[in-house]
Order: sequence, then C-alpha cells, then structure tokens
Amino acid sequence: MRYAAALAASMLLAFAPNTAAGQTVDPAGGSAEIHAKELALASAMHARDRQRLEELLAPDYILRSAPDIDRDTWIRNAITLCWGDRSTIDSFHARQQGGVVIASFELTFYIDPSTCRQAVMRSLITDVWTEYPDGWRLQIRHSGPAPSAGAGVAGQYGIAPLPPPAWDVSGELSLVATAGNTSTRTAGLGGSLIHRTDGTSTRASLAFLTSEADEVTQARSITMQARQGFRLARPTELFARGSYARNRFSGIDDRLTTEGGVAFVKTLPRRNALTTEASIGFTDEQRVDHTDLQFVTATGAVNHVWRMAPGTELAEDLAMVIDLEAARDWRATSTIRMTVALTRLLSLKASIVLEHRNAPVAGFGRTDMRTAAAFVFSWQQRPGIP
Repeated sequence: MRYAAALAASMLLAFAPNTAAGQTVDPAGGSAEIHAKELALASAMHARDRQRLEELLAPDYILRSAPDIDRDTWIRNAITLCWGDRSTIDSFHARQQGGVVIASFELTFYIDPSTCRQAVMRSLITDVWTEYPDGWRLQIRHSGPAPSAGAGVAGQYGIAPLPPPAWDVSGELSLVATAGNTSTRTAGLGGSLIHRTDGTSTRASLAFLTSEADEVTQARSITMQARQGFRLARPTELFARGSYARNRFSGIDDRLTTEGGVAFVKTLPRRNALTTEASIGFTDEQRVDHTDLQFVTATGAVNHVWRMAPGTELAEDLAMVIDLEAARDWRATSTIRMTVALTRLLSLKASIVLEHRNAPVAGFGRTDMRTAAAFVFSWQQRPGIP
C-alpha cells in the first residue's frame, strides 16, 4: 500500500505547481532532512553498513529498472561492490506532498563499482521518500545517466536497438587483373539471402572464385550453402545445414555435406556478439586424384562480431571439422573480415581466409590463404516497429 501511495504521490507532484505544499528544499537553509538522509545513505554504502541501509530503506523498497531490483539485491550490491570512500550530491531539489517527498539530484561516485578502478560515475537520481513512524524511509529510486550539457530534450531518451531485419540480401564483387609480361585475372562473386521470423532463421549463400593466366583458367571454386535454424529460447537455436563445394585450388572436385547441431548466441558489452556452434554431419568428398571419401564429421565453430562504430564492423569466423573415422583428417578455417559502409546500400569489405587441411589431396599443400577486397551491395527490410 505504501508503495502504491508513494507512486501516486510522485505522479501528482510531477504535475503539481510549486506551492507551499510542494516546496523546493534548500539544503543550505537548514531544513534539509531528506538531503541529510541522502548523505547518510551514500555514507552507509561507503562503509558497507548493512544495519544503516536497513534503517534507511522501506521494507518494500525497489530500484526501478528493467527488470526492477528488489531491496535485498540492492543492499547486497551496496555492501559487496566498490563505492570508494567519497561521493558528492549536486543540484539537489525536493518537494513534499503530505507524507511523501520527491527528491532529485546528481550523485557522483569516484570508483567504478564493478572494477574497483578510479572513475567518475555520475547518475541522475529521483527518490521517493515515505514517512514512517520512525522517520523517513526510501521507498522508490530511479537512476539514469546524467545528460550531457546542452543535450536538451534528447538527454531524456536512450537509443533502443532496432529489431533485426526480416529480410537481408547482399551481393559482392571483387576483381584483380594484371597485364604486361603476364596477363592474369582473378574475379570473385558472392551473395547471401537471410530471412528471419520470431522463431526461425533461413540463410542461403553462394560464393564463386576464378583465376586465369594468359587466358587459361588455372582454377575455380564454388561454394553453396543453405541453413535453417529453429529458436528454442533466446540464446539457443537448433539448425540443419547443407552445403556443396568445388575447390580446384585445393584439389576438391565435389564435396557434399549435411549436418545438424545447436548454436548459442551471446550479446557482449561494447557492441560485441559471440556465436558458438556444434554439429554432427556426413560428408561425401570426391578429389581430383579420383579418391572418393565418405565419412562422419564433428564440427565446432565460433563467430565473433565487433561493431567498432556505426557502419564499421570487424568479424572473425573460426571453424574446425574432424573426420570421426580418421582423426588425423581434420580441417580448420579462419576468416577475418572488415566491412565499412560507404552509403546506405554500398560497403567496402576486406577479408583474409586461411584454410588448413591436415591430410591434403596428393600433390597439394596443406594450407591456402586468400585475401580479397570487394564492393558489397546490401538491402534490408525490417519488420514494423510496434
């Protein structure tokens, strides 16, 4: 009941005129009991004084957040994290309506509570204090980053991420040519299509590479892949994948692979995302030396994406495939790529691909490396914002 009354009073005070019933408390004027309570609360955090915190917080205290943080969790954080030995309260204002006081101020700590390193941590606080028989107690707190000077109306809002695009279509082209004593040309084409729904994701991709010298084709490679994912929960997805590859650079005539597995997606701080996959599959591989291999595989893969800045992305893919029938026949692939947006539809991508085969085709080396720069055209369609 006190929480509901405090919430109702805070809404009333938000729209009430500044009359005698709703006054601004000036801490320098000596009538700042609430200001003293706020100082006592900060001091109790510095001292990690659980008893004092218990006295200052209402029995049903909450910190409004997403989700809300309850009293026990807040006290546990207050006595276990790092808050240093000093803090400051600035721009303090308070208004009273009966047995409720709304206080707002800027609270600054000089230690990062998570790392215990020196930092300036400033928050804009709104507190709702309720009068109890034994004195004022903090009922509700809302805390947010203090807006920068001159932020204006925009300082009230945070930027919420847009939903991922329902359709994502891209195509890329790279071309390298030389002339003179030797005429060479290397061309690459690629494309991908991704469709997302609330519970599924569908992906198809195609990559083609050809190399010619003096108008004679030296080698070609083509890779096609289709993947269907089914989301079990937010971080977990089951998937089925099929792929076809022809890679004359490595001595592979045809390779057909089917597999199924599970993927975990984790969003990390500072615009990072990490995806891990594990799968079991079957491969049928025909080589240029007329060898035909059929074997069961186990695959592990990691994908890391770092959005360094708006329009700039650095990504790395690492995958390892093991022949479960002949453990020495394992393959590993590492891809590093950076994409920089030039316009809304056009980007520039640079990539390095390293492939290693522990048991290569006879007459071919174990390791191949490809570097490429390509123009990428992309088109996205996002679902409507609710």
